[in-house]
Amino acid sequence: MTTGTLYGIGVGPGDPELLTAKAIRILQRIDVIVSPITKMGKKSKANQIAGEYINPAVETMLLEFPMVDLRKNEEMLHGVWESNAKAIVSVLKEGKDVAFITLGDPMIYSTYAYMLPFFNKLGVHPVTVPGIPSFCASAAHLNIPIARGNETFGVLTDIREDRDLEEALQIYDNLIIMKASASVDVINRVVQRQGLEGRMFSVTDCGGENEQVTYGSLEEKIGYFTLILLKKNEEWERQEEA
Repeated sequence: MTTGTLYGIGVGPGDPELLTAKAIRILQRIDVIVSPITKMGKKSKANQIAGEYINPAVETMLLEFPMVDLRKNEEMLHGVWESNAKAIVSVLKEGKDVAFITLGDPMIYSTYAYMLPFFNKLGVHPVTVPGIPSFCASAAHLNIPIARGNETFGVLTDIREDRDLEEALQIYDNLIIMKASASVDVINRVVQRQGLEGRMFSVTDCGGENEQVTYGSLEEKIGYFTLILLKKNEEWERQEEA
């Protein structure tokens, strides 16, 4: 029996023009597209980004992935990942090629990355197509390099304690903090205490219609897709909007 091919495709952070040529080519010829959503009735941001490249006749498969804390809901989430993996594999067994689309790059904090062990367990080995990560697109938009020469950089998310950020600042010259909305208080405290307000830049919804760039301390409420670039050792001038 001929089975289809599963593709894991990164669609980038928000600008449709940032999709790779390979991603576009695959999206134009696949049979089924998997659009991950947080709950039924919600729209898929990844699908909105890639929509103009997808064949209108393609079959859309909406799969729900609840947005909950992994540490508190690990057993439930494992069940969701396994169930969704089986649903995708059943379509592959029909001989259809399937694309699982995900924001940014598939291998950086993506739902797709959680699915890989379950695909492997079911005997499916996907073809993964990289996408532009949001922190690369954000740095390009700011015209501020993430690292140069012998500089180091680290990528953090879900910072819960001051010491977590303080320890990272001791280790790395530059920091990327993804999904910073859950850590606003911690970030502001540590950055202000260390006098780094002038070296912190944040981008919300990079590449999207509601993109916003701010400098210095964060507001109390910021968007879920807010990313921070923190330069420990060097100041950079703010870029004026063109």
